[in-house]
This record gives sequence, C-alpha cells and structure tokens, in this order.
Amino acid sequence: MKAIFWVLILIFLFSSCKKEGNDDFIWEKSFGQGDALFIRSTPDSGFVSCGELNSKPYLIKLSKDRKVIVDISLDNEGLFSSAWSDKSGYIAAGNAGGKMILARFSPSGVNVWDTSITTGFKVDRTTLCYMGDGNLLAVATAIPDSANSGATGLFFISLDSTGHIIQKKEITETNFISANKADVDNAGNIYLPLTRKTAAAKPKASVAKFNSDFQKLWETELYNNPNFGAATLDINLDASGNIYVSGKTELSSGESVLNNSFLASLSGTGAIRWKQYHENINEGIALVINDDDILMMLNTNCFAVNMVSPLDGTYSGKIRIFDACDSKTTDAFGRDMDVTHDGNILVAGSKGGSFFLALKSSL
Repeated sequence: MKAIFWVLILIFLFSSCKKEGNDDFIWEKSFGQGDALFIRSTPDSGFVSCGELNSKPYLIKLSKDRKVIVDISLDNEGLFSSAWSDKSGYIAAGNAGGKMILARFSPSGVNVWDTSITTGFKVDRTTLCYMGDGNLLAVATAIPDSANSGATGLFFISLDSTGHIIQKKEITETNFISANKADVDNAGNIYLPLTRKTAAAKPKASVAKFNSDFQKLWETELYNNPNFGAATLDINLDASGNIYVSGKTELSSGESVLNNSFLASLSGTGAIRWKQYHENINEGIALVINDDDILMMLNTNCFAVNMVSPLDGTYSGKIRIFDACDSKTTDAFGRDMDVTHDGNILVAGSKGGSFFLALKSSL
C-alpha cells in the first residue's frame, strides 16, 4: 500500500508540474534582432506579421504550416506597425526617420509602390484600418511612452489600394497627444485610444470618436487622478457597438508607484460601462474578442493573457504564454495578438531582443 501511495503522489506531482510548465507552444520562432509589433491571421489559415528587424521596416507572411511565403525588409531605418492583406498583396504602414510610411507589395513580395509623408510632428506608429470597397484608413501618431517630447498631433489619411490619397487631415496639438491604435465601425467612424499630457502634469488616458471626415464627435477620460499617470494602448469594437480599451495606469504599492494593466468598456456614445485593473507591473497592449465571445487582453510583460466577459468584465481566467516568467525581470514583451480560425492564439513581440512570433493553444 505504501508503494502505491508514493506512486500516486509522484503521478500527481508530475501532472501538476506538466500543467504549470506551459511553454509547450504549437509553434514559436525568433527571426533576428528586432520587435514584432503586429500579427493577424489570414483567410488561408496562415498569418502576417510586421515590425522592425535590424532597425528596418519588416513584414513576413507565413502559411498554415508556418512556412515563409513572403519576407520583406526595406532599406531605410524605421518600422512597420500595421499591415493589411488580401489576395492582391499587402499594404504596410509605419515610420521611417520620423515620417509616416506606406508601402504596397505584390503577393510575392515585390514592392509595387511606397511613399513617405512628413507631418508636423515625429511619427512613431501608423495604424491601418480597412474601410471596405478597397479603401483604407491610416492614422499616424507618436507613442504614449514619448509623452515628455512636447507638442504632437494626429495625422489621418484615407487611401485606396493603389496608393491614391482620397482625403487627409493633420490635427496639431499644443500639448502631447498619442493614439497608439485605431478601430472603425461600419459607418466609417473612427475610434482612438488616446493618451494626453499637459506641461508637468501626469499623462491621462481617454477614448475619442471621430467621424469619417476626421471631426471629433466626443472624448471620454478614463483615469484623471492628477497624482497618477495613465495611457490607453488598444481599442476594439463588438458587433453591438460597445467599445473596449486597454492600457496602463499607475497605482500605489506600499511606498512605490507601479504600472498596472487596465481594461475598460464604453458604450457607443462614450459612457463608461465598466473598468478593471489586472496585472501588476504590466500594461494591456492588445485586445481581441474570440468566437466564444470572450474578451482577451494581452499584457506586455511575459505575454500574459487575461480573459473576461464583454458584458460586465467578469474575470474568466488567464493564459500564461510563458509559465516561468517574472514581469519585473522578463525579456519577453508582447506587442500584439490575434485568434486563429480554430481558436488558438497568435502572439507577436520580442524575446531576448529578437523578433518573436508564436502560436499557442487557448486550452
């Protein structure tokens, strides 16, 4: 009986360790020194990602079995922060030397056209949103982490897939403003997760809605305590027009002030539905709603994924991309995520300073 007892204990311990040892990816790969800032699944069950590799704008397309189909790197310094693709090819957007860049590539990766646009402020990121009928929206901005850089602005461009610019508008601000990402609805309205900063004050997190002519309709502050800073980093809409945003906000921890990730929801008119704090020493960098109607938030440090109900924010669990990972000391930083057609999780970011992509089971 004693022997059986100890065998059962060992089996239990082994099973527990196996469950906690959660680094068993379906697939993972590093592609060299850099940072993957964007990832999306594609209708052919592959995925496209972009970012910066060796300090240059980089885009990669992989097939369903994770074979490289397209591997593109521009010559100038900069990065791609967003991309869109269909059967006709790829359009990528980002920055080069502080300018907004847009580039079109054929299905085989040939550069069809590219352009750089000078704005009245330094561009760090450009987000692409598909508007339908072959038209896209590009929003160029600074990044929230550059909040001490002074005056900035927002730059909107609507264009078609040939690169023809339909409409553009630059909104300049006397103080700092950043829109880290963007989303659109079926009516062409634009939703931005904003970070604002005035003079020596702490940064503030807010959400704004613009119409298709780039005119602001409303803006709602999320965190406005003057003693603690906050930044809004991603935004997502559901089929009912509700808005979900994530980001980071400072909280007191003993005698220290730490960043914590937050998740919030607003109605289509800008009224706050609910707000939550999640991970200590972290920031909510990306959002996606899966086919089971679960809202998933990727945290930057350690790629931790929080899951909640979109209805009221009820917490439903966490997926640890790297189980043995400490947010205080990690070199694994998540930047973006998506969900595949079969429910698995795609993540993009950097690991050990390398451009990192991974596919992980959601179970």
